[in-house]
Amino acid sequence: MRISYRICLIGQVVVGVLLLSGCLGGQPSPDYFYRLNLPDPTTRLDTPPLDGTLQVTRPWADALTSERHLVYRKEGKISELNHHAYHRWVDSPTLLLQQEMTQYLRKVGLAEQVVTPEMRTKAEFTLSCRIARLERVLDQSPRVILELELGITSMKNRRTVLLRTYHEEQPTTDLEVASSIAAYNQALSTILQRFTQDTSQLSLLKLTDAKL
Repeated sequence: MRISYRICLIGQVVVGVLLLSGCLGGQPSPDYFYRLNLPDPTTRLDTPPLDGTLQVTRPWADALTSERHLVYRKEGKISELNHHAYHRWVDSPTLLLQQEMTQYLRKVGLAEQVVTPEMRTKAEFTLSCRIARLERVLDQSPRVILELELGITSMKNRRTVLLRTYHEEQPTTDLEVASSIAAYNQALSTILQRFTQDTSQLSLLKLTDAKL
């Protein structure tokens, strides 16, 4: 009789603990995943400023920025960065940027061919990229900051043809992450437009000499 009572009491305690944990714990927060999706360039160059194949290497960044968790900073904390627990990129942002840059520069006609190292194609030029900043700013003027260091190198003689740092701050309509993703797309598109213009302004003589 006592054994049955104890078993019944233990069962009630277990059920109570499970019910209590369910009430207090609630539903787990869902994960959200994001990708970059640049619009197509509005125009295509008549003549590629890079005479040959351009290889777009994978960008590099610091340990925090290269992670999949979206990075942000709060108002007044310029040097303190945090990352979201449930908002992530679908892959490392270094890979996402490489994919989007390759597609954009191929469509705009920056070179005769635009490839990635995985294609194992001989290239006359390489494009390197360092992601200096990729962060959301959550203050009274919400925005995203994207800063890229882009460089073109001649594979013939390892000569740097172009090296520029591009900084864009794109405002967002609100504090929602979706608004920040749209702002990142716009910021990257603007940077690649400026980069295309800078590359196009290089003299044909300079580009030809870099290949000799």
